[in-house]
Amino acid sequence: MAGSLKPSPMSVHVVAFGNERDGFSEDNQQSSLIWTYLGRSALISETESSLLLNSANHIGSPMFTEYQACVFGNVRLVVHDCPLWDIFDSDWYTSQNLIGGADIIVIKYSVNDKSSFQEVKDSYVPMIKRALNHCSIPVIISAVGARKSEVPCTCPLCTLDRGSCVTASEGIQLAKELGATYLELHSLSDFYIGKYFGGVLEYFMIQSLNQKSSEKMKKRKKSHKCHGVKPPQLEQPGAFQWELLEEDIKKKLKDPGEVELVLEKVKCILKTPGKVNSSKNCRSHQTARPLQLCDTSLRLFFNTHVLADVIFQIQGATVPAHRAVLVARCEVMAAMFNGSYIEANSFLVPVYGVSKDTFLSFLEYLYTDSCCPASILQAMSLLICAEMYQVSRLQHICELYIITQLQSMPSRELASTSLSVVSLLRKAKFHNSDCLSTWLLHFIATNYLIFSQKPEFQDLSAEERNFVEMHRWPSHMYLKQLADYRNYINSQKCHCIVI
Repeated sequence: MAGSLKPSPMSVHVVAFGNERDGFSEDNQQSSLIWTYLGRSALISETESSLLLNSANHIGSPMFTEYQACVFGNVRLVVHDCPLWDIFDSDWYTSQNLIGGADIIVIKYSVNDKSSFQEVKDSYVPMIKRALNHCSIPVIISAVGARKSEVPCTCPLCTLDRGSCVTASEGIQLAKELGATYLELHSLSDFYIGKYFGGVLEYFMIQSLNQKSSEKMKKRKKSHKCHGVKPPQLEQPGAFQWELLEEDIKKKLKDPGEVELVLEKVKCILKTPGKVNSSKNCRSHQTARPLQLCDTSLRLFFNTHVLADVIFQIQGATVPAHRAVLVARCEVMAAMFNGSYIEANSFLVPVYGVSKDTFLSFLEYLYTDSCCPASILQAMSLLICAEMYQVSRLQHICELYIITQLQSMPSRELASTSLSVVSLLRKAKFHNSDCLSTWLLHFIATNYLIFSQKPEFQDLSAEERNFVEMHRWPSHMYLKQLADYRNYINSQKCHCIVI
């Protein structure tokens, strides 16, 4: 059975768990969220819709119903509707295969069945959460029905209405635990099913297809490559840069004696890392072979007192450094240690406006020409520090890291993360990171359905919100075309599907 549950590469597999029918009258028991959506969806033709609903089968298991249809032209849609949560108890193997083969998961419940909701929350949602621990499958939580007791009795002796309905806050809290998208469907009308639930479901369908197409293209390119092309490498200082280093130091230090002293110190560092060498040995080494400015050599002197001639004082701690490296690598540092500034004649230099960890990462870049931020927030702090000291290349590295991390974040994690992308946008704009701020606006627009539900979305300026609304996905044009297509399909139907 496990093999039959795995969809083909150009297919979308939706798995729905839960029973939402308790919110409706008994004479309408045939209604269900999935059955209604498939019967009214504009993506499915009239003929196929009738065949799909009439030929729904249990594929050997009474625990769920399978629907299959063709959408988006040639994409196979496979839907497994599991109204009974007992499948996790009676057939654990099948339930795990259903989740493992799913591209989208829908959890549905009736807002008027509090006891069932509580049982699902306590017993079955943790199982789904564990199964999704290493997956990036989008989850939609659908609260179905109109609450029968919106305003419960306030009498302290009356408990008739209390606890009988599932509140919106309880549903939202459950969605946060799963990193899911929360929807309230007050009825199974065209608006709630077609435009609201259908719009979100079809958005995740498109995302799933895009991801599969991207993975397919990567595999195809990899199979056709005879020789792998190496990714672009960051520029590293080497032997050919010694002349450039010497010229830069001569420009920044006007006294020839100081220039000679700095160059001699650098040569000593490069000759025998960790040992102080005499000027005589350094000169003889210079005539023997060309010197190389190697990041592995300078790394040994990062945050050490060997040959250190300046101490930075930051947040109550001290960090040793070498003026020769700082002057050669940073224009602002060169100005600080040259001329009439107080730092030029100070051994102890205080640093303000950045944390110790951020400043250490900044110095590490100056010594090694590389950096490895541990998180997006640390990369943003390092970007701010780089902007403060006008090291543009480090700024670009931090921008690239932030963009790469956000791009690789699954929709489920993006919906549940406490990281504020709008806050990142504010900092990027304030610190003149035009590339990153522009990309973040497009990122918010691309993931409009996720960010529009977050409180931080309201912090966007009117201009930014207009930009997001204009470039958002699903776009106004897409939604209009989808609505027009639905209207056209509905106008061609000879018989209305009575749900």
